[in-house]
Amino acid sequence: MKKEALISLCACLAVSCAATDEKPNIIYIMADDLGYGDLSCYGAEKISTPNIDKLANDGVRFTDAHSPASVSTPTRYGVLTGRYCWRGRLKKEVLWCGYTRSLIEPSRKTIGNMMQESGYHTAQIGKWHLGWEDKEPIDYSKGYLGRGPKELGFDYSFVTASAHNLSPIVFVEDHKIQDTLESFDYLIYEKSLPKLNESMRNWHAKYDLGPLKIAKNWEADLVDSIYTAKTIKFIEDHVGADVDEQFYIHLTPEAPHLPNRVPDFLKGSSGAGERGDHVQMLDWMVGEIVASLDKLGIRDNTMIIFTSDNGAIQVGVDGKNDKYQGPVVTDFDHGSCGDLKGFKAGLFEGGHRVPFIVSWPGKIKNGVSDNLISSVDVMATLATLVDYKLSDDMGEDSFNILPHFYGATDDIRATLIHQHYNGQLALREGDWVYFKDHLYNLKDDLYQDDNLIASQPERAEKMQKLLDEQVAAGRTR
Repeated sequence: MKKEALISLCACLAVSCAATDEKPNIIYIMADDLGYGDLSCYGAEKISTPNIDKLANDGVRFTDAHSPASVSTPTRYGVLTGRYCWRGRLKKEVLWCGYTRSLIEPSRKTIGNMMQESGYHTAQIGKWHLGWEDKEPIDYSKGYLGRGPKELGFDYSFVTASAHNLSPIVFVEDHKIQDTLESFDYLIYEKSLPKLNESMRNWHAKYDLGPLKIAKNWEADLVDSIYTAKTIKFIEDHVGADVDEQFYIHLTPEAPHLPNRVPDFLKGSSGAGERGDHVQMLDWMVGEIVASLDKLGIRDNTMIIFTSDNGAIQVGVDGKNDKYQGPVVTDFDHGSCGDLKGFKAGLFEGGHRVPFIVSWPGKIKNGVSDNLISSVDVMATLATLVDYKLSDDMGEDSFNILPHFYGATDDIRATLIHQHYNGQLALREGDWVYFKDHLYNLKDDLYQDDNLIASQPERAEKMQKLLDEQVAAGRTR
């Protein structure tokens, strides 16, 4: 038997044992707009992330992991459902406000439902950005929102109505609005965009489906701190209840998405401006949560998965040198997307290749994996871990990558589909990636300098055909 095959077999046996003998607590953490080069364990020098680095040092760090889309909403849909978002009603862009109806269909089960049915106590904490109820615009005057996290499998939820930069800006706990709403002005709130012009105001008027509103007592600097406190309290309450069931937490911080607002103790803490400080906010969150697990004596039975919803935004100093104020410049000598081409929203690698770290002390050994994976794979992977059988209408594009957590090196994914902000799709197949008028061999050309579309038209044609087939099939798993 070849050495590689033996390693894969041993890894699969370990996975089988984990699925039947021991089910860990699981915390899935998905940052917002965190780029491939933003963590020190991925090469950042102007930003320090020792707590996240420790997860990587104690677990497995992936170098070829991708979000299913290069923007927020479709990735969040893809992770929770194990299905590419463009198979549903949202073919491009994102949901632009909290007044929008729920994107996840009423009949569709999520990771939350799956974990509940597997005996887990579940929580969704953080940015929501997936809509509510089934008719829009959503009415916030009633103080309670209909179909949302609860119906999608979460026993407890503490979320933003949409996001910390999308109206209405307010926390919603177990579907209850947590404060009175008042009108606000982006010119005041979005300090990084002081020249927001009339066309942008008109844009909001067109897409927001409701008035610009913010919680009366909103504290922009403390949003992720509050998520952290809610997460720790959920864990403490769960342990204090002395129940046999494990917990699953789906934690989705706002950091480091604009506006880059952090508590006073983190201001100026990085060498990469306000955005760098916001990345270090993520590291502080991880440190606080891990410390609480240690204090409660449950760290060794808790798996932590850490990743991002897409690549970093194309900005310079603190987000101030963007399209609203002039040419994009690079400052601080920090590459938020590492050595990759492109940024959030695009199809180049920088738009969707993201950090992905898995840590479970004593179960997952330290290592680095260059296998192709996606966060859309989380559903099928956790299903295997907790011994849950996915039905045919669950996780249509989700693959079980659990063997990679345990060191298996044989490829599990043959292909992966990426999504642009404008809805355009790209196909990754092995070392090759193809999208309209573009073809690259990532093994030889990771920065995507050498477009081979003219020299290899047959390969491009074959990949376009395969992409069309996978779109038409309604599933890839």
